[in-house]
Amino acid sequence: MTGHDATGNGAMSMGGAAMMDCQGNPDGVPERQGNTQGHVFPGVIFLIWATHWLISASWRHIIAQRAGRHYQARSSEGLLPMIPALNGFNRYPVESILKAIGGILLFVLQITYGGYKNLVCPADEFRKGRLVTQHLNSWAHASMNLGFSLSGFVELLSAHCKLPQGANLAVLSGAFFIEAMLFSMHEKNGHLDQTIHWLLAQTCWAGSIFAALEAAFPESFLLTVGRAGALLLQGTWFCQTAAVLFGGSMIWNDMGMDMFGNKVEDEAPAMFLPMVFTYHMLLVTTFMVVVYALLESYNRRIAHSTEASNGSPSFGGFETSRLLSEEPATEHGVMMTPITGMQYSLRK
Repeated sequence: MTGHDATGNGAMSMGGAAMMDCQGNPDGVPERQGNTQGHVFPGVIFLIWATHWLISASWRHIIAQRAGRHYQARSSEGLLPMIPALNGFNRYPVESILKAIGGILLFVLQITYGGYKNLVCPADEFRKGRLVTQHLNSWAHASMNLGFSLSGFVELLSAHCKLPQGANLAVLSGAFFIEAMLFSMHEKNGHLDQTIHWLLAQTCWAGSIFAALEAAFPESFLLTVGRAGALLLQGTWFCQTAAVLFGGSMIWNDMGMDMFGNKVEDEAPAMFLPMVFTYHMLLVTTFMVVVYALLESYNRRIAHSTEASNGSPSFGGFETSRLLSEEPATEHGVMMTPITGMQYSLRK
């Protein structure tokens, strides 16, 4: 756990150890590393990704309920399955490919953006052979992408060989676990920085736990909702982190002067953060309920419309079909296709 020294300079741990650059200078390590873009960018990605999970899984759950079938959790989803025109697109494992390739690209980007961030001080520096302190957090952030990349590769592998049931979700749980562990052990300067990253880690722990439970209980839709909610919360909190650390608002300024003119750390911003986190949780929960309600209402409307035109009961113009008719549905064995359209058969 780290903090500032009495003058507010440098990065000193509470035990007296220092964060130093390769010259041995504590002031060479920035008080706050990163920037607004570096937090908003992943935040937006997580928001889009989580909303995609929520919409697609909710639609599959609604269809399964109307058809009297069991919902099955998946580690990846098709894009907007309620739109028949996308059925052909959803034949391909687009999300899995994006995770597999995108994770590696983001790893490379984060350790090379603005110049390669070497891990070891060069031979001509005072601390030659030692780790470059100010680059470690960049490597930690970059390494988080590799877990999701592995998840994508495992999903692609599962399309060609039979892995144990729940394996894809278990690997996805591991990806969240890597995030949670690295964020939990982030060395940061000041209580505000530490608190905001600790709260961010909680969203990752939640995602890991929900995904692991999905692997064990794949018919529980609420566990999928929990995973999507954890990722939504992670996305909103990344954006909040950018505003807190780099927005420049006096509300989040954790350094000030006491009545004697001494520079001190103000604990109020760090104390306020859990309340803000609570509001994020409430907003995310409200958003998820509204999305499900809208999808259920839409499904009911098209079901009634189809019944009126055909004079017979309908499940909203869609049915849940198995990719392999001779095998029971698994986490990858369910897809949405129009009743009147061609049913595609994919190798599992």
